[in-house]
Amino acid sequence: MDTNNVECPHYVRRCLLVAPCCDKAYVCRHCHNDAEAHEMDRHAVKEVVCAACTVQQPVSQTCVSCRTQFAAYFCAVCNFFDDRAERNYYHCDKCGICRVKGDAEFIHCDTCRTCVNALNHRCKAEQFHTDCPICLENLFHSVKPACVPACGHPIHVHCMMSCFHQNRTSCPLCRKTMISPDRLRQHNESIDTLISMQPIQECLMLAIRCNDCDFAGEAQFHPYGMKCGGCGGYNTARQ
Repeated sequence: MDTNNVECPHYVRRCLLVAPCCDKAYVCRHCHNDAEAHEMDRHAVKEVVCAACTVQQPVSQTCVSCRTQFAAYFCAVCNFFDDRAERNYYHCDKCGICRVKGDAEFIHCDTCRTCVNALNHRCKAEQFHTDCPICLENLFHSVKPACVPACGHPIHVHCMMSCFHQNRTSCPLCRKTMISPDRLRQHNESIDTLISMQPIQECLMLAIRCNDCDFAGEAQFHPYGMKCGGCGGYNTARQ
């Protein structure tokens, strides 16, 4: 059996999981899946290795040898450990996995087939049983938080913010704007200001289509953007 580095970017714990598929020890299934050509079944794990005394033993929350507590949170169904109590983990029987509650109120939606925020949930059949359109990681099993932007296509929060930092505000799937109506209005007003400060002398009209409202018509060309004659936004493309 191989014992790998106990440092893990995914979780905080003081044990390693012994993968039943290859008998190798990894801090978590994500570390295993990143290193191996196959995936670990979290529910099939039967043994762990204590990071403090290296004794291999049946899965439990406390080492049978040195009495080290492997983590503040332990789920015997998922064989899951994490020492970050502030994440308020809980096990959802319907999801079949552990979820991060944090400070939000979560409920399981039978239509979405996942746990959702009870305060801002928009119901859509199996909406998180898909891959992130940016990094292509499965959203249902991901440890990273996901959201549903204005366009309705689920995406990792950090992937969406990365797009915003690159001044990309449109969805990679439908090309509609992902930001909220208030932020969109501010965004459009800022472009209006830039264009008014730097007008171009030549009036070049181009055929455009708006990705947000589907308006098709002509708009004056400007390097900062071509304004939609329908909704007044700049999420347009040349025809």
